[in-house]
Amino acid sequence: MPDQEAAALPGRFAHLVTADDFRKPTGYTETLAWWRRDCDGETLLAPDARHPAVRLPTAAGIRFADFVHGANSETATTKAMRDASLALTAGSGFDGMCTPAARRASPAAALLYALGADSATLLPGWFGDFQLTADGVRIALPGAEQALRLDGERCADVLHRIAEWMTGTGDDPGFVAGDLLDAPLRVLHPCGGRRPGRLPFTRWH
Repeated sequence: MPDQEAAALPGRFAHLVTADDFRKPTGYTETLAWWRRDCDGETLLAPDARHPAVRLPTAAGIRFADFVHGANSETATTKAMRDASLALTAGSGFDGMCTPAARRASPAAALLYALGADSATLLPGWFGDFQLTADGVRIALPGAEQALRLDGERCADVLHRIAEWMTGTGDDPGFVAGDLLDAPLRVLHPCGGRRPGRLPFTRWH
């Protein structure tokens, strides 16, 4: 989106903010701390008793999925800002857009599960949602590069974990795991000589 709009947009909707915009699900703080402790070593996916080749979410896995789903709740303020932001991106000609999508499973949860808390906290925003000015993009890019520009065994392990999560929690075995590593960097990388702001977000239907 235009950089000036990215800087001004939050102020346009400040009057809509209520206590609901800051309210998190019950147990959210405890689960955030649990995730930062690498889920206390609990297994999030385990082999299905009937189909051992398939790994399904355990109670810990369901806890993690619910946690990510509740991280960015839909409120009147966030909906208004999101719609206004999307209107600003229309016709921008920016070719770095990307929309990894799947049925039932959350690509955001898959990426966070695969990276782990330490690497995931290098990404900007809050669990997939953020709005950055051009200067904000410049500041955020090194951390995103560190988290997502992977190779060797680390890359293979992260891709495997993404595919594992998407297969175990959804019904899209053909999901392209590599999109979740490439797409955020395509969004964040500079657009030639332009310096637009950026608006990545997650949305459930």
